[in-house]
Amino acid sequence: MGKKTEILHIIDGLRVGGAEMLLVTLLKNLKGYSLHLIVLGQPVPLAKELPMECKTTYLNFKTYRDIPYSAILVRRYIKKNRIKIVHSHMYWSNITARLATPRKIPVFNCIQNISSLASYKINRLSLYLEKATYRKRHHIIAVSKTVLDDFNQWIGLKGEATVLYNIIGNEFFSNRPPKTFSPDKIRLVAVGNLRKQKNYPYLLSAFKSMPLHVSLDIYGIGPEKEAMQQLIEEDKLNIKLKGIQSNMHLILPEYDAYIMCSTHEGLSLALMEAMACGLPAFLSDIPVQREAAEDAAVYFDLNDPQDCVSKVLDTFINREKLSGMSLKGIERAAEIAKKEKYI
Repeated sequence: MGKKTEILHIIDGLRVGGAEMLLVTLLKNLKGYSLHLIVLGQPVPLAKELPMECKTTYLNFKTYRDIPYSAILVRRYIKKNRIKIVHSHMYWSNITARLATPRKIPVFNCIQNISSLASYKINRLSLYLEKATYRKRHHIIAVSKTVLDDFNQWIGLKGEATVLYNIIGNEFFSNRPPKTFSPDKIRLVAVGNLRKQKNYPYLLSAFKSMPLHVSLDIYGIGPEKEAMQQLIEEDKLNIKLKGIQSNMHLILPEYDAYIMCSTHEGLSLALMEAMACGLPAFLSDIPVQREAAEDAAVYFDLNDPQDCVSKVLDTFINREKLSGMSLKGIERAAEIAKKEKYI
């Protein structure tokens, strides 16, 4: 048997999020390679999910000022371990990989979000660094066409680029009996870290006029938790914050539908997981969500929380439509997010 190809993955951190979960799934399913992982930050929740055969190094990166030294450490690692391919997964990892990797070694930069909204408009330094480090030899992997178009508009593609949708574990596609729906009791679920991009205040506003037979459980943690909990209690909303759970493939099927009100996304891993479980999806009407779910979802206006309320209530009167959404969601998730499509 020949020597395995040495592949180095680089990621900003291992907090629970879409990019991080995608990397863990990828590492667990990449067979026939010698796997290396450099985490710019520190060990956090997902570290325990990494496969034992993956050699992992933590650099304790704290701010952008650590980038030059991090790049030096990564370059030394590449040379010492005879790395043949470098695959980076988030913004700071992409910058570091470009600075650290010798020209003869292929570099794949994965873009997980709408860069202009997640980075460039917030911090102009991020736009400058992107333009200053990106070269024709760097292969861009975008998690959706929307993400790639945004990168091309702001930076301009110089070399090869690929749209590669996020993959999810096969456990979300387990065979289950068809879901049954009732308009009398509606259990909604949302999954995603409690931060600005996820736009949870919109749902809190919508639930001020949502009937009491509709409930919402939100899975995730983040900086907006305390403010959200305070509003939930003040307005006596039928919403619960559930924190993080590791077995979402068992939890999601207990609900009647998935709801998501993000202002922007790359391509939501949580949405693919929910659709694979057969949950009808109610989504913010933004381009990437329509790319992801197509006609398997109902879309609501982000400028009007009452539109969300109406769409949920009206749709749950029509059981035939809900069943169709469920089946279409499973089919769409299998079409773009099943790992066998890519690995």
